[in-house]
Amino acid sequence: METQQAPASLDEVRLAVLRQHTQLGQLLDELEAHAKAVIGGAVADEGKPLDDALALLLARFTRHIDYEEAHLAQWIPPAKRGKLLGDHEEQRRLVRGLAHDRGVFGDPQTIAREALAFVHTLRKDMVDEEEQLRPLR
Repeated sequence: METQQAPASLDEVRLAVLRQHTQLGQLLDELEAHAKAVIGGAVADEGKPLDDALALLLARFTRHIDYEEAHLAQWIPPAKRGKLLGDHEEQRRLVRGLAHDRGVFGDPQTIAREALAFVHTLRKDMVDEEEQLRPLR
């Protein structure tokens, strides 16, 4: 996932965040497809593709929220900045839970259901964030 080291303007940050959201959306689609295949019993090696997709998404997503906090938060009005940071903390909690459960549960169905819930939560959060991001000046 591309990230700039030191964006000079809000427009550059906004563009980078929107690009990252597009990339994350593709990873979410992939994870969702694997999770649905596991739940539907349509795959022979149930755990491996789902586990790989989940590991990639978790790593990229963590980098993404780190980027937002380092580069986007400064552009958000203080009254709304707390919500962004609070949302990120909740998302980190969910990521830690998924990462933990990957190592604890041997049942791919359990991980698949958790992954689907995370996919839906993250998609909604990204839409909400983009609605708040577009009007920033």
